Amino acid sequence: MNQRYSKRNTAAFTGASYFALGAGLFLFCLGVYNADWELNVKGYYLLCMVLITITCIVVQKVVRDNTEDKEFRLHNPKHRMRNTIAFTGMAIAGLIIGFAMFFIGLYNAPFELNVKGYYIAVILLIAYSSISVQKVIRDNTEDKEILDAQESGRDLQG
Repeated sequence: MNQRYSKRNTAAFTGASYFALGAGLFLFCLGVYNADWELNVKGYYLLCMVLITITCIVVQKVVRDNTEDKEFRLHNPKHRMRNTIAFTGMAIAGLIIGFAMFFIGLYNAPFELNVKGYYIAVILLIAYSSISVQKVIRDNTEDKEILDAQESGRDLQG
């Protein structure tokens, strides 16, 4: 009896991940757009948001690649790692720099505490959901390949 492979992410989790990222980006941009700041300050916060979003995605990819590669190396010592130590370090450093820029800028800003809290909450939503969306995309792509291979195997059997 063949056991059927099941997908790792439900449609609800996939949808919630995309919705959370979209909502976070929208809310952040809406807050910056409506803020009574100079254009250079708006650009600074948007740049921090973009840097944090991109580096969260890259760090999630690097961590997952490195974990998978270590498992592959147990069975095949000649397996080539996908990420160098330098790239892994740069990805993590980029994430730390992005959050440091954001929090230092926010700490020194003359905003009310509730405004600072709003931006902190939204940037954390963006960070978490960008990691989640990257995971969902990768899982769903791998799951589709596995399910397609299973289906083609069943078609050959009969």
